[in-house]
Amino acid sequence: MKIHPYASFILSTCLLLNLSCSNNSNGDNNGTKANLSEDFITKNDLGEAFSVKEIRERDPSGQEFIVEGFIGGRKKPFTQNSAVLILGDHSLETCDELPGDSCPTPWDVCCEDRKKVASSIISVQVLESNGSVLVGTLDGVSGLEAGSKVKVKGRLDQKSQSGTFIINAKNIQILEN
Repeated sequence: MKIHPYASFILSTCLLLNLSCSNNSNGDNNGTKANLSEDFITKNDLGEAFSVKEIRERDPSGQEFIVEGFIGGRKKPFTQNSAVLILGDHSLETCDELPGDSCPTPWDVCCEDRKKVASSIISVQVLESNGSVLVGTLDGVSGLEAGSKVKVKGRLDQKSQSGTFIINAKNIQILEN
């Protein structure tokens, strides 16, 4: 069954909103930090990586892979109470790359076409050993922040559908910006 691009965008947005539905009303991200194992976030090279767009074009089901991108694609790319983030493809133009733009949230790629953004992002989640999403935000954990360039090693989640990619992360490498 083929899913319309807008439907996949709406589905992924609803998933993220559902995971972060307990955000406070003023929008501050002051949730509990996710408690990750010491070696989960690393500066060691994870290896050769696919771009976000490349991994979306493949069928990586059942395979472990590494994907590279930047934390962004939304104004708030982290959920507050769940270890989930949005990873954007490097082909997306962030607002700080535009001459004269002084956008306070350049990682949100608000200057890009929404269809292009929807086809150039993936969700990344960290799971507990029982398969549930780890409680706590990834925002600020071990240097993770909006706009950071990272590599993620993981597998495609079973809940992923065509157009909506969710990666279960095993490691995250923070790249030098």
